[in-house]
Amino acid sequence: MDFTLTDDQTAIVELAARILGDRCSPEALAAAEAAGDRFDPELWRLLAEADLLGLVLPEADGGGGYGVLEAALLCQEVGRTAAPVPLWSTLMLGALPIAQHGSDALKAKVLPAVARGELVLTAALVEDGGSLPPDTPATTATPDAERPDHVLLSGTKHVVPSVHLAESGVAVRVLVPAADAEGRVVVALIDPTSAGVSTSRNVGTDLEPVSTLVLRDAPGRLLGAPDDGAAVVRTIASLGTAGICARQAGTCEAALRLAAAYTSEREQFGTKIATFQAVAHRLADAYIDTEAIRLTSIHVAWLLAEGLPADEALAVAKIWAAEGGQRVVHGAQHVHGGIGVDTDYPLHRFFRAAKAAEHTLGTASPHLVALGGRIVGAA
Repeated sequence: MDFTLTDDQTAIVELAARILGDRCSPEALAAAEAAGDRFDPELWRLLAEADLLGLVLPEADGGGGYGVLEAALLCQEVGRTAAPVPLWSTLMLGALPIAQHGSDALKAKVLPAVARGELVLTAALVEDGGSLPPDTPATTATPDAERPDHVLLSGTKHVVPSVHLAESGVAVRVLVPAADAEGRVVVALIDPTSAGVSTSRNVGTDLEPVSTLVLRDAPGRLLGAPDDGAAVVRTIASLGTAGICARQAGTCEAALRLAAAYTSEREQFGTKIATFQAVAHRLADAYIDTEAIRLTSIHVAWLLAEGLPADEALAVAKIWAAEGGQRVVHGAQHVHGGIGVDTDYPLHRFFRAAKAAEHTLGTASPHLVALGGRIVGAA
């Protein structure tokens, strides 16, 4: 494939980079972190006003008609700036799956609100004991006797991103996989502030708030037909993985840029340390890893956008994002020396973000197992 961006895609990236870059100074990021929610509502509003939230949605639903690849490019810019906005969860875990599987009525209700920046979306995929969606969720779904397209959900979900924003009055909706009485997987959209839902806030590796959801007959509106639930979960997991890999590419590029700038100025023995062979080799290795993360993430986003088989490419991209990402940020820390671990210096944000991305939707290990299984199965 040709990895060259089109003129429109280049314009989207430049616009996102300008808006995010203007708002995400180290001082602004520190203020957002100190506020607790790690959310900049003004930045979210600016992204919506620039149509960067809606442009990836179908034109029939009020969007700009772009798609997965452009959403991945936006995730990359969010990673590059450590922007405190729920773009990954809203677009990759919520809006694009709903655009693909939702009824016309559901899409008409949800997607325009996303484009206007009035609704944050996310998905509750993780249950006890794993970081990937289980094949058969322990969370149960029983029919809602009063509404045929609704179910009542009971169970517990962990490490759910963005739900905490509902505590601050932000409109949030959550996609929740569950199993019905026949063992089929269904997916329902819930309001985390509705009766039957309780949330408790935790902290992720990157200090980002993540929540535990406890559901007791919580009402949820079905997404897709009951027999389509497993396919909906695969869509959410695939788009989420592609998005987190793209975000990791931006994170690593930012960490590498900081390392290059620092070593070009820092001197030892009267010489810039970037000229030391060991430092140059470390940065060159980090550059190769970063390029591999970027290219594999764009590749898988393009496959998903084209509707082509992407299971192997998803595994490859996540393995690079997890293992290559940790090599990049560790290398960036290494060449900085002691200042690299100072939380007043911006590198720590990218280190934490890379570690969080490494563990989101599976570390390298389960993806290596899946990839190896596919190779053996095809032999």
